Amino acid sequence: MAKKSGYSITTVSRALNGFDDVSEETRAKIIAVAKELNYQPNRVARSLVSKTVNTIGLFVLGRSSFQQGFIADLVSGLIDEASTHDFDLLIFGTQSLKTGLPFTQLCRQRGVGGAVITGLKITDPILAELEASDFPTVLIDVPIKGPKATYVSFDNQEGISQAITHLCDLGHRKIGFINGHMEAWVCHERLAGYKKGLAKHGLVFNEAYVYNGDFTKESGRAGAKELIEKNPELTAILVASDLMAAGALEELTALGYTLPDDISLVGFDDQTFAALTSPALTTIKQDEYLLGRLAAENIIKLINDPNYQPEVKSLTTRLVVRQSTGPVKS
Repeated sequence: MAKKSGYSITTVSRALNGFDDVSEETRAKIIAVAKELNYQPNRVARSLVSKTVNTIGLFVLGRSSFQQGFIADLVSGLIDEASTHDFDLLIFGTQSLKTGLPFTQLCRQRGVGGAVITGLKITDPILAELEASDFPTVLIDVPIKGPKATYVSFDNQEGISQAITHLCDLGHRKIGFINGHMEAWVCHERLAGYKKGLAKHGLVFNEAYVYNGDFTKESGRAGAKELIEKNPELTAILVASDLMAAGALEELTALGYTLPDDISLVGFDDQTFAALTSPALTTIKQDEYLLGRLAAENIIKLINDPNYQPEVKSLTTRLVVRQSTGPVKS
């Protein structure tokens, strides 16, 4: 195309890539020739020149993560935001990031310019490597702070506190809590929110009212059974995920409880099925699609702007009241 236009390869490249040291007249002539030749820019070659890779890698840790509804919404948000900035998204499903290679090297071998990671545990030793690295990284729901690393999440404490307020407004004072596993940072936040919500309404925290599950439906069933058998005075149970809440709902029903007449139940996430359970599940809504867009926005800034200072982003949650909660039985 340089020969056809009469300009040097460097001038043609700079004109097509928007550099402002090329006059508009020259740019217009080069673009006209490009259209005539049906020229399509080579993204790989362009990235070698600009040293910027316009591809985001999403690393989803743990096979079970793909069975959870929030991943689909997260991916949709990432794709939509990335496409508006002419970025591509590659998805990697993996059990672990322990490959023997430094994470930066792993990403570059796979052709990505920045990484978004979900499913990482707070005990994972790779966190220290990510914090010290100069490779653009955004974590989902795991706190991190580095020169090129940050995280996005929801205000989990406030979300749980909202649920406690809702239950207290209905007259509940004996409220159990089924949490997830404590290797997940959000579970520490949700437990803190549970304690915070109780204190806000003058209620004393009781360790016996807490059961630690693992985000599976089965652990929700086991948690409901154990809590209600050991603490029959409970009038409500708050659950740290909708999937566990669905299991708790099944178990309570099997034990002969009618919801919400005998006991109230609140989930967390507002996954699609939450409105389809019987009764429909009251829950805390978090917008995973918006979280995906926010993660993409941050990683693109980290990739494109060497002066960008990583910012921590926290989104609000919202209480969605349905039929699984009601006033305390007289």
